Amino acid sequence: MQRVSLAFQDKMVQSLLQHGEARFVQLSLNPGQGLTRHKTPLALTVVVVSGKIVFTVDDEQVLLEGPSLLPVGAGVEHAVEAVEKSVVLLVLAPSEGAEDGPSPRGSRQIQHQNAYEHPELVKGITPELRPLVEDHVQLCKVLLNLGEHPDLDAIRHALQVVSAELCHHFTAEEDIVFPRMAVHVGGADVGPVARLIEEHAHIRRLHGEAEDLFNAFTEKQDEHLRALLWDKVEDLTVALLNHLGKEDSHLFPMASRLMSEDEKAAIAEELQYIRQRH
Repeated sequence: MQRVSLAFQDKMVQSLLQHGEARFVQLSLNPGQGLTRHKTPLALTVVVVSGKIVFTVDDEQVLLEGPSLLPVGAGVEHAVEAVEKSVVLLVLAPSEGAEDGPSPRGSRQIQHQNAYEHPELVKGITPELRPLVEDHVQLCKVLLNLGEHPDLDAIRHALQVVSAELCHHFTAEEDIVFPRMAVHVGGADVGPVARLIEEHAHIRRLHGEAEDLFNAFTEKQDEHLRALLWDKVEDLTVALLNHLGKEDSHLFPMASRLMSEDEKAAIAEELQYIRQRH
């Protein structure tokens, strides 16, 4: 007889056990933590053991407080976010005719051209901003070379490269480029700059979730965790490619036209200083 504790764990995602065709995964969530929108080919029962969460099914939100449960059909888009410190048990079981596996890579649409695939975009970007475009090119190369079913080494490398991008590149944009652009496009709280800042926050969250799933899968190579990991890596890839493409094809060309020579020179100087520090 196997007994499993449902006490709060250090790891956000913990695969507990498989019993027949049913799988049991525990989420240990601090306030604000959770999983962004995703689908699973398995039928899902969400059991709130303790705490309180907001569970989103399609466009409907429901507040679940422990102890309570909610059934969710296979293939239904859903998300979870903790309102307070919570323990959530996910019980997954195959539905009749459903296949357990990740959604096909490439099924999400890339909407913006990036400088890696379209190097001609660089011609419309002022030289002072091109170091940021070079970062984009290197990151796009890594993401687009992941393949349909990336192995753990490829995913580990991609997550490390993205982590460096979030730490250095995103911060440089937020501290150096976006404030200067905001002066020309109506401020930082509306318009394109506000949208790009929101995308930064979303990408940081996707990366954190992908790292949590990667760590959980490396500890216990459960097939459901593999499917969630592949799906989350694709979410992260598509969000980044669209974001980088938006900057390459829209924001940076716009900034190149709107900003003064003094503003461009200041950006170049500050970017160089940051790169020398790192």
